[in-house]
Amino acid sequence: MSINKLPKKQVSGYIVGMIPLTIILGVFRLGYIKFFYDSLGLNEVLFIIGMAIFMIINMLNDPLIGQWQDNTDVKKWGSRRVVYIKYFSPFLVIAFALMWFPWSTDAATPIGQFVMFLHFLISISIFDTLSNIVTMAWMALLPDMTSDLGERTRINFLGGILALFASFVVITVPTMVDNRQFFQIFNITVAVISYICYVVVVKLSKESPEHQHDRSPPLLTAIKQTVKSKSFMMFVGFNFFRTLIASIQLSYVFLFLILIGPENVGLYFLIVIIVGWSSSILCMKLRKKHGFKKLLLRFTTIQFIGGFILFFLVLIPSISIPAMWIGLAFSAFFGGAGVFGVIMQTLPIDEDEVKYGSRREGMFYGINALFTKPTESIGPIIVTIVLVLTGYVQNSPVQTDSAMFGIIFVFYFIVNIFVALSLIFVYFYPLEGEKLESLEEELNELHQKKREQLNIKTNLKNKL
Repeated sequence: MSINKLPKKQVSGYIVGMIPLTIILGVFRLGYIKFFYDSLGLNEVLFIIGMAIFMIINMLNDPLIGQWQDNTDVKKWGSRRVVYIKYFSPFLVIAFALMWFPWSTDAATPIGQFVMFLHFLISISIFDTLSNIVTMAWMALLPDMTSDLGERTRINFLGGILALFASFVVITVPTMVDNRQFFQIFNITVAVISYICYVVVVKLSKESPEHQHDRSPPLLTAIKQTVKSKSFMMFVGFNFFRTLIASIQLSYVFLFLILIGPENVGLYFLIVIIVGWSSSILCMKLRKKHGFKKLLLRFTTIQFIGGFILFFLVLIPSISIPAMWIGLAFSAFFGGAGVFGVIMQTLPIDEDEVKYGSRREGMFYGINALFTKPTESIGPIIVTIVLVLTGYVQNSPVQTDSAMFGIIFVFYFIVNIFVALSLIFVYFYPLEGEKLESLEEELNELHQKKREQLNIKTNLKNKL
């Protein structure tokens, strides 16, 4: 398929949405466990109970949100996606800013712990629901705007570059959480910046007119049609483990900094971002020659094999620190093929549109979240159990050898197991080669028919 570039204004409007996605979700993922569990001192049992309840809420709200957005009355609201960004982003940034003002700082008494638990559960649940509404609408814009794989990857990558610069705003979050007043002011500023970006997204983004009147079938039918897609369920399996890895690596950066030193937080993120970014550029250049699936399989396999070697090297005291830095760069480079996740995610939506005639991005993102959002709870629960078993001391820069081993075990063994499991789903992903080429041709033909039908309706309406 030839690359049909979208107007720069439209692309700019879309990728600006990457800024709030990076800084708001970045602060949340890097800071919320450090804030509630490590800084405020929420009890381990209450923390795990809260994460389990949050997991259920997280799972159930996304398919409902997706179905709701797919069946938006365009005549009433003017759009299928942008309307949700316009009206829900103000509530999102307010919920984010208020989250960091403790309801209780009394970790020593049962009532103090209970109030702290309520603050934890209610604030992260409200924030997550609002974030899902806004983010799901924003994500659905990209496959709606273009069916070209190269253009989708290019726009996603441009958003990644913007995210690279935006990420520098949040890289010091793990070290600023304990300075509570500064952290609160910082997050109010983040909320204001994010809202301004959402206003820009609303003003500049443009949805494809031929999809404005597409509708999703009733909820149960929509769910059945979605989960029957093999390509989609293979992506879900892949994304489940990738999200699980991210939930550990982002939320527990403060643990990794115990290994390499908190003064190295800037260098840590520079390596992760710049090396990973360089690898993604290389993978994009190689895609036409080798195909995205083959590259993703090769890079991830090397990442897995190298990861296990690094686990044993890190356990050798004389070379432990150098091995950690080498491992960080190694993992970032061979994780760069993850840039093709956007292709794996959007192709099943195209396949579904060809099969049923309507685009249903909301339901696909919602069902994906149904399966993958629990990882945001599962990851922290797994890590918390390991920390408790190995004797980790909350909010202490000095840890026992046992606790240090627990941290190494999490980042170099458990994470690597999840990398290996993600490979299985990439291997069985069916959309490649001739099947992919055929899908692209059928999708082009369908979109052309939709545009012709829309033109006929518009002309008839003008004549009347």
